[in-house]
Amino acid sequence: MSSEPSQNPYDVLGLPRDADTRAIKKAYFERVRQHPPETFPEEFKRLREAYELLSDPEARQAWDARAATPTDGPEAARSARLREADELFKAGDPDGGYAVLHRLLAEDPAWHEVRTLLGRHLLLEDKPADALAAFDAVVEQCPKDWEAHLHRGWALQRLGRRNDAADAFWRAGRFGPTQVAPRVELADCLAELGQVDDALATLAEAQGLAGVTPMDMLALKVRRATLLLEHGRNADAARELDGLEASIPADADAELRGWAGGQLASAAASLFAQQKSEAANQLLERGRRINPDSATEVAYPVRVTLDVAALPEVTREWLNTEAERHQGWRRFSSWVWPAVLTFGLAVVTLSLLVLFLRAPGEFDVFLWGVCAVFAAGFSAATFAAARVFLRAAESPFGLFTTVHPLHLVQVQRDRITVWPLVHLQDVRLVNHQNYGVYTHTEVELRFSNQRLKVPVRGKQVAEAFAQELLGRRRRVLELLNRGMLDAESGVEQLPPALLARGGARGHVRAEGQRGPVPGMLAAAGVGALLVTLCIVPQSRRAEEHVWGQFLSQDDLGATLAYLRDRPETRFTSDAQARVDAALGLAREQLTARLDPGSAAAPSVPFFASLLDAVSRTHSRRVVVSWAAADAPGALPPGPGAEKLKASRALRDEQLVDAWQRRFDEALGQGVLRVDARHDMPKEGPPMMTLRVQEQLRSAGPGASALEAVWTVTADPAFGAAGPPLPLELVVPVTSLEGPHVAEALFRAWVDRWHLPGTGDVRPLLSTPSLLAQESSP
Repeated sequence: MSSEPSQNPYDVLGLPRDADTRAIKKAYFERVRQHPPETFPEEFKRLREAYELLSDPEARQAWDARAATPTDGPEAARSARLREADELFKAGDPDGGYAVLHRLLAEDPAWHEVRTLLGRHLLLEDKPADALAAFDAVVEQCPKDWEAHLHRGWALQRLGRRNDAADAFWRAGRFGPTQVAPRVELADCLAELGQVDDALATLAEAQGLAGVTPMDMLALKVRRATLLLEHGRNADAARELDGLEASIPADADAELRGWAGGQLASAAASLFAQQKSEAANQLLERGRRINPDSATEVAYPVRVTLDVAALPEVTREWLNTEAERHQGWRRFSSWVWPAVLTFGLAVVTLSLLVLFLRAPGEFDVFLWGVCAVFAAGFSAATFAAARVFLRAAESPFGLFTTVHPLHLVQVQRDRITVWPLVHLQDVRLVNHQNYGVYTHTEVELRFSNQRLKVPVRGKQVAEAFAQELLGRRRRVLELLNRGMLDAESGVEQLPPALLARGGARGHVRAEGQRGPVPGMLAAAGVGALLVTLCIVPQSRRAEEHVWGQFLSQDDLGATLAYLRDRPETRFTSDAQARVDAALGLAREQLTARLDPGSAAAPSVPFFASLLDAVSRTHSRRVVVSWAAADAPGALPPGPGAEKLKASRALRDEQLVDAWQRRFDEALGQGVLRVDARHDMPKEGPPMMTLRVQEQLRSAGPGASALEAVWTVTADPAFGAAGPPLPLELVVPVTSLEGPHVAEALFRAWVDRWHLPGTGDVRPLLSTPSLLAQESSP
């Protein structure tokens, strides 16, 4: 130590000279509670200096040695000269102190106390090589002095000569057979060399020494458990800690439990410094079980969120002070952006509902489900944004980040996020630029396995912030190591025990306060319900829109398609009336064109039945299906047969064209549509199918002449008003070439059913050869 209390540390703490570590710590905390630092800063400084001196075995030993020095006689004079050197060191004059010690050694080279004091101060001045030379001289003078070997081991360890340091510590233990300190130092040195099992064995040997006090026994057990945790042997460490816990009687007093908890906290500080947070928390959890009265010796979560309503009054007062200092609630972003986001989401949600309500198209179940999902999602998002806005409006703190003596604290309106500094492992500064112009610095922090980015404006401000965090972390670990964290000023503003209530989820909620999920689910339900309420009016609107589109089309097929697709709507009767009106006009045209005196007058009932079928089936499609059904061997081989096959390939199209002209001539264009089994989605299913089978057969038994036969059927069959079926048409075949056979067959069909064209000499089938023949003079 570079400075010591000016008064007797035992008198400052009210302790006897033989007080143990437990009694020293108890007395210190009792007096700190009586003289808190914020009220008695000078008295607290005296208490802390005394505690630090008596907590350091070497410094305490040196103080006791000086205090035991005689006050008169030759020895008193020698002690006075040693005190003179010591006072110079304390006064910040190391050169003067070294000069005094060198003069004493020049007068008496065998004065090993001088060399010991010289070596100790050289170590404090971070001059281990010079300290080693001084301690080597002491060992040479007193080869069996265990303390000399212990000091020499410290110097060697500072020089990185761990093997030599381990040898020195071993010799110290050999010449101090009842001393615990050399064996603890040897175990630490062996652990650094990777010889963990040897280190554990050395600590076990220390536990078996004669005269080991119960306090030393507990400290050794803590050291063994810590060593096991350092090297990942958690199961063995748990057993060691179980033994430690079992060794403390159930009726042990609070001081003993506090001392044991402090030892575990000190070991945890070492593990935190090694970035082994999980292992450190295991020690703190055991310490909490052993000493539940400690306010700070608890397991620290990496991150915990606390509702402001769950904070004690002292914490709220501190946050209010910090908010004033950081101007958190005055920041533009603390309430304006939540308001803008809430308004924007509300507008989007309402726009979606209006869009769903006024959409002109027809929605099926799947589309309504998609609409409900979108409405539910945006409603939930709107609720969440509104909740954030209300929190911002009601919060007295706003948004800011501040540093507590033990934690980094992010204040977010009505909740705070606490990052304990014991978990801080890395700090990086990343400067951001926009088009080459500096904008801000991002402080990247790593807390154990989690990362945090804090934007800071100003490079110097960011550097100061990072240095403050690192300095606070060093101080927290130092206080935790010394068992003095309870006395740190400001600890009561955010008690670590409060953080422990966060549990595995890391959230401390206020009593009776619900999270956002129930409200978001309710908002989502309301959004889905509103979409459900839109179904009926939107469906009515869609019906009106679709009907309006069909009304704009002056086409019978569009109205029939409407009736087929929507057989039961508000406009079904109107559509049916429109169809009946169009069919009525077709009947009038039929009567006008096929007057009773015409050759086609007998076919009026047939056409009338087709119009009735259109009104009933809502289809105006007639399919004409042609197929060849020749008997085997009926078609003789040769060029003529090939030409017949070629002409038959066009038979479907010829019949469709011929029938379309028959219908148009009788009913007018657009009343009926004829096709040859092709898909016509706009026309729907056929109301009637005429099937024609063509067959070539012999004219009679033994005859060489051929005749062509058409067999006609209808599906569905005609009623009483329709022409007779099945119909068989027969014509002789004079030549297989040309379309004359098909023309004759169709003309026979027209004549048989009295269709328009009966008695006409013009060709009925539109074929190039017949048309050319008709046009020739």
